[in-house]
Amino acid sequence: MSIAHRAPAGAAIAAAVVVTVAACSPAPEPDTSAEDATVASATAFLDAYVDDGRVVRTDQGGDTVSEGQAYGMLLAVAADDPSRFDSIWDWTTANLQRDDLLLSWQWKDDGVVDEQPASDADLDAARALVLAGDAFDRDDLREQGVALGAAVLDEMTAETSLGRILLPGPWATASPHAYNPSYASPAAYDILERASGDSRWAELAEGSRAATAALLDANALPTDWATVAADGSVAIAGSAGGGGEPGYGYDAARTAIRFAESCDPADRALAARISSALPEDEILAAELDSGAGPRTTDQHPVAYAARAAADAADGRSDDARADVGRMGDTAASTPTYYGSAWNALTTAILSSDVLGGCPALADDADAAAARSTTAPGVGAAAGLQDPVAPASANTAPPVHISIPAIGVDSDLVGLDRGEDGWIQAPADYDAVGWYEKGVLPGEVGPAVIAGHVDSPTGPAAFIDLPRLTPGDTVSIERADGSTADFVVTGLQTVEKDSFPTESIYAPAPTPQLRLVTCAGAWDPASGHYVDNLVVTAVAA
Repeated sequence: MSIAHRAPAGAAIAAAVVVTVAACSPAPEPDTSAEDATVASATAFLDAYVDDGRVVRTDQGGDTVSEGQAYGMLLAVAADDPSRFDSIWDWTTANLQRDDLLLSWQWKDDGVVDEQPASDADLDAARALVLAGDAFDRDDLREQGVALGAAVLDEMTAETSLGRILLPGPWATASPHAYNPSYASPAAYDILERASGDSRWAELAEGSRAATAALLDANALPTDWATVAADGSVAIAGSAGGGGEPGYGYDAARTAIRFAESCDPADRALAARISSALPEDEILAAELDSGAGPRTTDQHPVAYAARAAADAADGRSDDARADVGRMGDTAASTPTYYGSAWNALTTAILSSDVLGGCPALADDADAAAARSTTAPGVGAAAGLQDPVAPASANTAPPVHISIPAIGVDSDLVGLDRGEDGWIQAPADYDAVGWYEKGVLPGEVGPAVIAGHVDSPTGPAAFIDLPRLTPGDTVSIERADGSTADFVVTGLQTVEKDSFPTESIYAPAPTPQLRLVTCAGAWDPASGHYVDNLVVTAVAA
């Protein structure tokens, strides 16, 4: 009949009930303070996917790929975790590194199953080594990064009339070269050039820029694969071998992120071009065809990350912030290795310079850092921990909520915590409450709104909350007469006994809402509903 959540002081968490009627009671929130955005999301990935130095693709058969090891190394730098960095790099050198210093791509069942290197992984690993050398004051790591980078230049680049380009692997040396635009990393080139003094990195930056521009001239969206011939001609392709229908998928999405983090305005301009080619729908398909039509109904964090990066490069920071929120929500609701990795990497890339790039939302991140928050601890791939600031701040408390799709039109009452640590639910079953010690609705972070689903005599305020669908709107009127508008992005039913507090209520990079009520079966033995329903919404 009611809702229940445990929350320590200063935490934004959903409401609980201390009444004589039945209540549901999910897990308590960990007693942690707000952490830096990048450290939090990076640590969440490392905790979830690194096992004794091996980054495990738990949702893809439990194998390990060089790309994953490189992501882990970058995120260990972002988390300021030298011990974990060493363990990941030690495992990589012991199990994947070849005699030519490049990294075998895939390991499974106690051995390498594909010894071909992938240039994006090796480039990211070299970048991570140089960054770690600087961050941890380790000349040995810097030297190994420079050496690995030199091997990439020697074995996996080619000169064309467009300039030097990055090949996907040593197997692509014949013209026309197979080309993956998302492997190019201007920020990595710059880091490695400054570390090594090798002018080929500058050549690679210029060639990658020219190849990407030519590809966008051929097709408004980058495709997962393309070809670049020695004479500079560029064509989109459906696969590394050229077959199949070209599309914008899990690879191509990274192109905008890579170019948006560059400190060179010409690179950012290419990311901005991608912004105009992407659909503007709030719900973005994980994969698009080459004409930007959806190929699936699935959603994925990397798709939202890419659009956020492209919009940020185009100066559309409000749209970018909204997609960062969707990125975090999607990563939290459907955790995967790849989604969690790019949620954490994009958090770092857009909001800080810890990975050596120029963050496209730096001004927003700086503004957020200057403000205090009451957000809880680390979330499992849940987005920025030290959140991106909204365009303006508002300290007026909320007074009214309207959810037209389900007929909710109610004044808001304040909710506090009882002596037992549980947030007290509205005394009136028809009332809706907001957690006063949490985030103000319309401010950065997850503001919590809670209501009863039913009462001893019938339906209560949030009886129809399960009927909400993505795209429905929620409006919060504030005491100063202003309104904070939100758009529903998803619904999640969670068991109270294993309530994923850290992922659902972790700090968010944008103004967001969590609407909470009871769900599931009624357990007469405990006097509780067994589940909770959590509706997520982001600023409109």
